[in-house]
Amino acid sequence: MSYQTTGLETQWKVEAKFSIIVPTLNSGKYLERLLSSLINQNFSEFEILVMDGVSTDNTLEIINSFKDKRIEIYSSPDKGVYDAMNKGISAAKGEWVYFIGADDWLYDKHTLDKVYKRLLNTSCHVAYGDVLIHGDSDWAKDQEVYAGEFDSFRLTKKNICHQGIFYRRSFLNKNQLFFDLQYPINSDWDFNLRCISITKFLYLNLIIANFSSGGLSTNAAIYDSIFEDIPLKYYFLFPSKWKVFISKVKKILNN
Repeated sequence: MSYQTTGLETQWKVEAKFSIIVPTLNSGKYLERLLSSLINQNFSEFEILVMDGVSTDNTLEIINSFKDKRIEIYSSPDKGVYDAMNKGISAAKGEWVYFIGADDWLYDKHTLDKVYKRLLNTSCHVAYGDVLIHGDSDWAKDQEVYAGEFDSFRLTKKNICHQGIFYRRSFLNKNQLFFDLQYPINSDWDFNLRCISITKFLYLNLIIANFSSGGLSTNAAIYDSIFEDIPLKYYFLFPSKWKVFISKVKKILNN
């Protein structure tokens, strides 16, 4: 499958509408559910890039059992899930890039079709919807639909789930956007803040995926400095009275 698109995408060869990037490491317990939710979509123009960290369980066996030419496996040691996602960005050939965890799955078989129809005429480079939560976490409850529409200030307080967000690949390539590995849990939050600093987001008002609590993003035992860094790195996204205060704090800390 190979075709040309217009606009920014002409700078990079496009071979699919979506590049669906799945980081895995010993994920055999969940993969069949995820891959089935992808393969059974009534929209077919996508590639699935499995970025595997050299699994030792039946992960690769399950992937190969699907015998679908749209699935590509990249298996090599990595520095964690965000390193795998960065490798996925580099390998992607689709118009839009989408990340989903091995223990998550698309909401229904019409998801990608509904999403792409809404992306056809947008000039936005990032588009997002909601996710349905399965299991309780510190930031969402079981069966909650997370989390509605965001503006830049709301994004400084909570993140959009990466299972609900799509990035135009040409935008990522042009701006050399990759996940910062200094944030072991919340690099996707930092990534989204960098994106919203330079482009508008489109809210799709759709449930995109089922999100399983209990993964890396819900592990409170791992320290992540994102909460301290956001006011200092992204103070310009705060309301005016906070911008002044945070900029003063930033100057003091830098002296």
